[in-house]
Amino acid sequence: MEEDKRNVMLFFAVSILIMIGYQYLFDKSAVTETTTQVIEEKTSAPAISSAPKAAVSVQQAKIENIRLENENISGTICSQGARIDNISLKKYKKDSDGDEVVQVLDGENYFAQTIWTSDDPNVILPDKNSRWKANSTNLSEDSPVTLTWDNGAGLLFEKYISIDKNYLITIVDRVKNYGSVSESLKSAAIVSRNFESADGAVSFYEGPIGCMNGKVEEVKYEDISKKKEIRYQTQGGWFGVTDKYWLTAFVPNQKSNCDVVFKHLTVGDKNVYKIESSTDSMQIDPASGVSKEHRLFVGAKEIKTLDMYEEKLDVKSFDLAIDFGWLYILTKPLLYILAYIKDLVGNMGLGILLITLLIKLLLFPLANKSYRSMNRMSAMQPKIQALKKKYEGDSAKFGQAVSELYKKEGINPVGGCLPLLLQSPVLFALYKVLYISIEMR
Repeated sequence: MEEDKRNVMLFFAVSILIMIGYQYLFDKSAVTETTTQVIEEKTSAPAISSAPKAAVSVQQAKIENIRLENENISGTICSQGARIDNISLKKYKKDSDGDEVVQVLDGENYFAQTIWTSDDPNVILPDKNSRWKANSTNLSEDSPVTLTWDNGAGLLFEKYISIDKNYLITIVDRVKNYGSVSESLKSAAIVSRNFESADGAVSFYEGPIGCMNGKVEEVKYEDISKKKEIRYQTQGGWFGVTDKYWLTAFVPNQKSNCDVVFKHLTVGDKNVYKIESSTDSMQIDPASGVSKEHRLFVGAKEIKTLDMYEEKLDVKSFDLAIDFGWLYILTKPLLYILAYIKDLVGNMGLGILLITLLIKLLLFPLANKSYRSMNRMSAMQPKIQALKKKYEGDSAKFGQAVSELYKKEGINPVGGCLPLLLQSPVLFALYKVLYISIEMR
């Protein structure tokens, strides 16, 4: 009993000390933060070139999740690090019989971001722990968001983020130099993904991809792992990571030059693959600023949507994020026809039946010619058997006799096979379309 009393008294004593200490410490912190905010409000940016208090204010900024949403996607941007770490596709379910939607970016293992870099290690730059201030916690098609971060040493960083009604996120990175010293910075865009091993699919490609100087390059995970870094120099293009149905890709200004690096890192027990593009250094003189626009596609590989962005952004080969294969000239038109029929009849199964019937009708002349040739060949079998008995043991004379018979009857021995061979690419292209198209999913 005495021990229980001692424990109760000890509990109350510790609780009182905690309350007094909490009030003393946090009241003091609140006063400091309020004072800093007042100083910032009364002082214009160019006047605070030494600005240590601005840096304190940034560090104390509240961590918030900025909600991002339009009619097709939803997600969040964390104010700490200012990276796009969660994107889900509202129209696509993870399982056909479930309610959970497809999540493309998950924050921890798969994310996208834009950053600033410098060759001068003394320049204070925002990093993954930097807390940005947001003017709003809701980002929509009609309501963009601006994030700001002050390095406390003369540079004010801003991110102006907006989205369209589909899958495109636009990020405009700005830097204002209110200090007294010129700085040189590079703008970079990164897609980062933790990945263990490929699934071994042979009918389509999944993994790092990019269009450099007009040519689409499939840069495999295993190749990056072996070389650690694979570099390209390009004007315009696009780069990112593709899955069977989904794509995450940055589309830079098509007239700008940039370096694109596919790299592999080991972080703890995780394999991290980063696809990063960076610009040339930009000089920022005092009382001036620079800006760089980045466009990020995160969404479904819908052929009409990809073609729309290809035209709108004047970017080459964006449709090749879909693995059409070497029969592109057949596969893409078939995909368009399938998408059109599916939208027309409102049913994918019926759409497949109709497109199969359409292909059969188009190929009927070839198929009919093949069938007729094979029937004629069947009709010739008794005569061929008779020649075989006549020239038994003399294969040379038998072959010559059969050739003369074909010539006399006007029969081409390969006439039945050739039409079938001509049909094969079309049928293979149809199989490819049904296998890779998100419409089929």
